[in-house]
Amino acid sequence: MLKRCRTQAPTNTTTMKTHTKLAVAFLAAASSIAAQAADAPAPAVTFSGYAAVTGSISKDSGAKSVSDLDLTAAKFGVTAKLATNVTAYASLYYNGTDADLLDAYVTFDAGSGLTITAGNFLSYMGYEAFDTINMAQISYANGGLLGGPVPAYHTGVKFDYTTGNHGIGAAVVDSIYGSTLFNGDGDYSKKGLEAYYTYKGIKDTQIWLGGLQDNDNGGAVYDLWVSYALSKTESLGAEYLVKESDGYNWLLAYTKSVDSKLSYTARLSGESSDVQNAKFVKYTFSPAYAFTDKFTVRAEVSYVDNSGAGASTSSSTFYAIQSLFKF
Repeated sequence: MLKRCRTQAPTNTTTMKTHTKLAVAFLAAASSIAAQAADAPAPAVTFSGYAAVTGSISKDSGAKSVSDLDLTAAKFGVTAKLATNVTAYASLYYNGTDADLLDAYVTFDAGSGLTITAGNFLSYMGYEAFDTINMAQISYANGGLLGGPVPAYHTGVKFDYTTGNHGIGAAVVDSIYGSTLFNGDGDYSKKGLEAYYTYKGIKDTQIWLGGLQDNDNGGAVYDLWVSYALSKTESLGAEYLVKESDGYNWLLAYTKSVDSKLSYTARLSGESSDVQNAKFVKYTFSPAYAFTDKFTVRAEVSYVDNSGAGASTSSSTFYAIQSLFKF
């Protein structure tokens, strides 16, 4: 079972040099492709992607600090319009350790708000984004104690329907969790199920309720999140997730755009696991500055207060700065 967040390893000089070369090559190729695509007339095929380089220092109580500087995420995606109502998307993703095919699916627009998607795609679950470029901070709020209850990618078929302020969706997949971020287990004998309902009928508010059934181990996860726009420059987010026979996690987040370039997120989150006999509360502050619409620098300071007999350390601190390039 693997959660969406990326692990951080101690710095290795040889690995850093290799990854730096990969970052330069990726950015050069991405820039060239994006420039060519920008000059092309209304293409049936379009390109998109991003790269993130992160420097961090983490320290557990009673232990030495661990520092890291690396290319932590990179994604190159291709969208192809195969017909007026058929679109295909594929992406190559690097997670700081491995590179592989990530998205690989075709979507059919059946009309009247119904779409059908088949292939390898991202789970519905989770308030926080999978893609680094779409995050409001650097680290995830929760997931460690519950073994990563929010899945990443799996293979199957999903149906999504929207009408007015209502939206519903359901997916039948090979498995809810896989051994890597990139896919499920490929075994369709015990299928995984996901479903959600969302409502946007309250002004400036979205309510999202979803659940999954992991038939590989019989477990279920239920997820509720709400987002509310306080103004054009401020928003609030809240999430509460329950993992059957284990525990729960939660988050509260406030995001503010100071101006067109500077923004910040303040987040309070926590997690509790009966299986691990441990829980924590996490405090996060993350400012970001967009130098251009293609280049942003983000920073983060987080503090985690752990408790319970199963806690591996009483507290931990995380400092990071991240450069983000997108095209």
